[in-house]
Amino acid sequence: MSSVNSLTAAVNPFYASLQSTGASSSGSASSGASGLASESTFYNLLITQLTNQDPLDPLSNQDLSAELAQFSVANGVNAIQGSLSSLMAQINQNQGLQAASLIGKTVSTSGNSLQLSGGTAAGGYDLSADANNVDVLVQNSAGQTLAVLPQGAQSAGMQSFTWNGTDNSGAALPAGNYQFIVQAANGSQAVTATPYSWLLDTLSG
Repeated sequence: MSSVNSLTAAVNPFYASLQSTGASSSGSASSGASGLASESTFYNLLITQLTNQDPLDPLSNQDLSAELAQFSVANGVNAIQGSLSSLMAQINQNQGLQAASLIGKTVSTSGNSLQLSGGTAAGGYDLSADANNVDVLVQNSAGQTLAVLPQGAQSAGMQSFTWNGTDNSGAALPAGNYQFIVQAANGSQAVTATPYSWLLDTLSG
């Protein structure tokens, strides 16, 4: 059967490349499949191979089935790559349109980061129930409380706050990234507060 394999590699280089591709990465499989011009090219090479095979050692049914299966796999890889490329292009286009719609608007995202810029920062939180006492604690990256912002009594739902960028002594703090935690209670009962970070006009510049 070694003569058949040698003849196959000589007459059908694409078949040989498919065999080596099977053990390589998916990227190599893509480049190997791209060498196939069309189905007619494959069948012309297959007929040439069968015509020139050794009559004393003909190509077995198993070898022929393997060639057809590899051709089908190669075509399938090409089709999948085309579909993925089209899908990625559509996703990128949709993301661009969504980003454009946010220009000049305030965007909130789950998290407790505070972005101090121009002497001001803003954030939000979602209260699970009414609270008669709410405090926002501004902290640095080490977890040290720099400022306490009393919010008073607030109802359940989404609430917001602003910070003027000063600490408890009234000193202005440098621009940069800070964080905050929310302490809320209704009498002696603690109220859950989910923090939200606000990005103010981040896409307009």
